[in-house]
Amino acid sequence: MKKSLFCFLIALLLFSFGAPCQAENTNIVKIGGDVTIAEGNKVKNAVAVGGQITVNGTATGHVMAIGGSVVLTRTALVEGNVISVGGVIVMGKGARVHGNLNEINASDISQSLASVLDEDWEGWSWVFAVLSLLIFIGIMLLAILLVTLLPKPVCLVATAIRESPFRVFLWGLLVLISIVPLAVLLTISVMGIVLIPLEMTLVVGSALVGFIAVAQLAGEKIFLFIKKPGQSIVSDVSLGLIILWLIGWIPNIGWMIKVIAVVLGLGGVFVSCLGARQKWKKNHMHGDETDGGETSIS
Repeated sequence: MKKSLFCFLIALLLFSFGAPCQAENTNIVKIGGDVTIAEGNKVKNAVAVGGQITVNGTATGHVMAIGGSVVLTRTALVEGNVISVGGVIVMGKGARVHGNLNEINASDISQSLASVLDEDWEGWSWVFAVLSLLIFIGIMLLAILLVTLLPKPVCLVATAIRESPFRVFLWGLLVLISIVPLAVLLTISVMGIVLIPLEMTLVVGSALVGFIAVAQLAGEKIFLFIKKPGQSIVSDVSLGLIILWLIGWIPNIGWMIKVIAVVLGLGGVFVSCLGARQKWKKNHMHGDETDGGETSIS
């Protein structure tokens, strides 16, 4: 299992800089759909998030499916590793793989957890690694669903962070500091106690939306840096989440960067809601003035 996780991390680094493309010796990255490499075609790396990969041709690098299976037909050739997270690897007679075959699914994870529980600290560190991987996959799938169905809220928060990051960070810090005092104040009354779960839900939801918005900005900057701007919001968010997750593994500073991202996200949500409220109030007052003017004329 350790080897599988290591290969998975390496593959993520390779795929994070790929863009959807079908040309020879380039990366194929597809989110929310299947990938097929036709017989006679040659690509470098192939990754599918929420879809199946079918290889009839050649992959000179790695092949990875997150939330899907990998099918290698009799004419398939993969010179790197084949990885399936949450699926299976089906290999036809005649298919060739020069690297390793790695399946990471529920049964593998449960077996690994059972084996490491009897070990010392090193085993427990792998428990945390597996939990981090599961949380990352869950956030990734939720983020893809959110930006696919409701992209506007994420874009509004991202715009607020982009326009005034320092101001947004200060508001986010204020929101974060006020969470506990507000919860204490709510415990004074019976009605307030009932509202505490609502407060926690709003905080968690806001932090999640804000973190996804920060990931969008990070992915957008990286695509711009590698001279591939104008990607879809799903691609920006997916790449940003991968980068933030990998940064989180950096000793000493990784967790600090993630905390900064959460604070920025909370501030972005707060500023966006504040701006939307002010805009609504301005439009409402303008409407009242217009109605008043019409009344006076009549």
